Amino acid sequence: MARKEYDTFLLIDPSTVPDEQETELIVRDLTPKDRRYKYRGFYAKALVSKAESKYPDLLWIRLGRGQLQEKPWSIKILKEVKEFPKRVG
Repeated sequence: MARKEYDTFLLIDPSTVPDEQETELIVRDLTPKDRRYKYRGFYAKALVSKAESKYPDLLWIRLGRGQLQEKPWSIKILKEVKEFPKRVG
C-alpha cells in the first residue's frame, strides 16, 4: 500500500508542535485516488511525529509564507472533523 501524502501550514515554530500526541490541524490531501480532489483541505484529528517512519503517511510542513521544510514528518489521520473550531477572542 502506497503512503499517502499531506501538507499543512504552521504559523508557529515547528519545534513547539507536540510530538506523538493527538492534535487537531488542517491538512491538504496531496495524493487522492481521484486527482480532481488534489489539495482538498480538511480539518482532522491526527497523531503527528517528527520522525518520518513513525506513522503510515507523510506530512509535509510549510511555514507561514509557504516555505517547504526539507524533511517530511509522519501522520496518522484518526478522523476527519466536520466542523472547524470557533474562533476565540
